[in-house]
Amino acid sequence: MAGIMRWLVIGGTTESVDAVTYLVSKRADVTVSVATDMGAALYVDFSVKLWVGYLNQNQFTKKIQVSGITHVLDASHPYAVEVTQIVQRVCDELGLVYIRYTRRDRMKDGKAAAGGNLMPEIYSVADGREAARVLNQLSGNVALLTGVKTLDVYRNHVRNFQERCYARVLDNETSKVRCREIFEDETHWQAQTPPFDVEANRTFLQTCGAKTLVTKDSGAAGGLPEKLEAARLEGVSVILIRRPEEKDILENLDRLDVYFT
Repeated sequence: MAGIMRWLVIGGTTESVDAVTYLVSKRADVTVSVATDMGAALYVDFSVKLWVGYLNQNQFTKKIQVSGITHVLDASHPYAVEVTQIVQRVCDELGLVYIRYTRRDRMKDGKAAAGGNLMPEIYSVADGREAARVLNQLSGNVALLTGVKTLDVYRNHVRNFQERCYARVLDNETSKVRCREIFEDETHWQAQTPPFDVEANRTFLQTCGAKTLVTKDSGAAGGLPEKLEAARLEGVSVILIRRPEEKDILENLDRLDVYFT
């Protein structure tokens, strides 16, 4: 059975690199699907096949059929909900083994498992709408580090958005065009290229005079520890948007050994 298995890893995350490392160690036939060239760069040290670019359901179906994929290990980011839903539908339709792999939330009571007491104050919320409600109870400027796709939520629901809110987005033309549409003042947003260390985050907080930072619980790969440490050093409170709830998650890759025995 092991000899005819062909694995597709939905990648672009630290977890997916762990998954590929595991599968390659088992001499598995591995293909990795990533959305961007930046994601593809994570696998330069591996002898794996790569699919680079955004794929819709039909494109996933065709590529999976042509490649003879038998097992799909979805290690995409927890916030990439649409990708996960598409891949799950394709696997259901084609009768493929689907396994979701991600690490659970490491944050608890304002403390990080590896970092100790990082923050003076963390507000844990479910989504952008709840984050906006909390912001309306707080005063001062806001650093939005949640990505360009969520800016509409804050513009529509945060009082005095144009005066209070500042955003950092990825440095690409789509993000910049959207920011120009959303913000009346171009000094209220910056387009930059990750990764962002503690000092880069501190500089952004200082530049916008932030009293509150809004971010997603994206794990170490998303630079969350660096954001929290920067906020601690600047005396800035944090609104932390929890990861979407997921069920039937594989957390330990050793559980895949059953496929290779």
